[in-house]
Amino acid sequence: MTSHAGNMNIDDTTTASMSNAQSSLNHRWSKLMTWLRIHGMKTGADDLLVECKETPTAGNGLFARTSCPPSSLLFGVPPQVLMNIRTLKSLHPTSGSTPLTAIQMISLHLYINRPRGSEDSPDPRYGPYISTLPREFDSHPLTWLVRSKSDMESGDVPLLSYLPPSVRASLIKLHDRFCQDWAAVRAYLTANSYICSKYDAYLDDVNDSTSNYIWAWLNVNTRCIFYRLKSSKEDPDNLTLCPILDFANHTSIGSHMTLVPSEADIWDTAPVKSIGKGFRFLSPADASLQEGEEVFLTYGGHPNRTLFVEYGFVNKSLGEAEIVDGEVDVQDVVESLILDHKSGAFVKSVLEDEGYWGDWTLYCSAESAQPSWRAITALRLHHLVVSNNTIHDNAIQPWRDVIAGKQEMISDGNEIAWKQSLIAICDTLIARAQASLHSLKSDGAEEHSSSNGWLPWMRENIRTLWREELLVAVVVKQRALRGDDF
Repeated sequence: MTSHAGNMNIDDTTTASMSNAQSSLNHRWSKLMTWLRIHGMKTGADDLLVECKETPTAGNGLFARTSCPPSSLLFGVPPQVLMNIRTLKSLHPTSGSTPLTAIQMISLHLYINRPRGSEDSPDPRYGPYISTLPREFDSHPLTWLVRSKSDMESGDVPLLSYLPPSVRASLIKLHDRFCQDWAAVRAYLTANSYICSKYDAYLDDVNDSTSNYIWAWLNVNTRCIFYRLKSSKEDPDNLTLCPILDFANHTSIGSHMTLVPSEADIWDTAPVKSIGKGFRFLSPADASLQEGEEVFLTYGGHPNRTLFVEYGFVNKSLGEAEIVDGEVDVQDVVESLILDHKSGAFVKSVLEDEGYWGDWTLYCSAESAQPSWRAITALRLHHLVVSNNTIHDNAIQPWRDVIAGKQEMISDGNEIAWKQSLIAICDTLIARAQASLHSLKSDGAEEHSSSNGWLPWMRENIRTLWREELLVAVVVKQRALRGDDF
């Protein structure tokens, strides 16, 4: 799964470097095939119907080696070549005072076996697989944030100031997860001195070791997929890295490969074998594949905010006036509206108690445009308390009746009031989106981005985030002004 999915423009001057990269890719792909065969995977012409190639727009990708009808078996991956908490357990025991989660264990293994420069990974167990992973994540926004907090030199850190507030908030949450995992891994290394003695070079310099762990952690966060290993389907350790699959690029629309459900998935239970039975992947069910055609994977129905923060890219750019599926997190605007009033603490307390604090969004599609039910619920309560001019639990019973389904709305006046606030919220979103798009267009930073070829592409991704906020806000405001029901 490459994180540069579909938008990056490559200049003609990079043709030679692309050729060199393809040659290196071919060499590592060949070594990966040998390693997979040794560990029991079928890689013959009739068993492995895909191959990895470099693309001009999205790094590497998977392509069909031959034409095949819908739902053809593209390849199968045996469990022993997967990298997860079960296959790594013998290498990194988790007993004692420093147990590791799956994400921490996999990232630890990558961290101590990171390839140096253009060399292959030194790992005797997974080296040929690790050597095919991306060598850096300089374009990922988490890398920018970690560098900015570590005082590492980086010309891309200023891009952080252009992020929409909701995106920045989501990125900070991702950074918190990263820091928690990094602290756990360092504690594990400290407690297990036999590992530290083998990999001292990674721990000598704080910045270097952190940089290495960013690489390891982002490979896990952007490439791991769900893999049932535990009795509970919701167990966060149900994930794995999977060779070959992680070359596939994401598509939000159109045909994509599918996964054959395992017996554990079908029966909702832990697998019989502790390491599971591996994966089997099928070609798109709704279309035939032609030889040389790219084979895509879908990460699910995530908004661009999530794709950008978690994976480092967004879905295709929006036109200046195009109406497409979009979602905007309005947490900061609604929170300010509520907390800036004297009743704010009371309203927040009620919303928290009832499970309605936060996760407020606006969204639009070809069929509709509206605020989320959670946002409507919060705004209704805010205006009920403001209009009553009293902070008392008995005074909000009409609101409780609405969320309990006993009545459709609090009152006509309450509906008018919260919709007026919705229009004001949209105005705020529109104004700041227009200002940010103007700044991104006029600051001239692209003229100085030659050292990082991905910078113009990433700046366009950020523009897409702002255009999405602008378009969603405009359409929702139009509906509110028309008096449409939500």
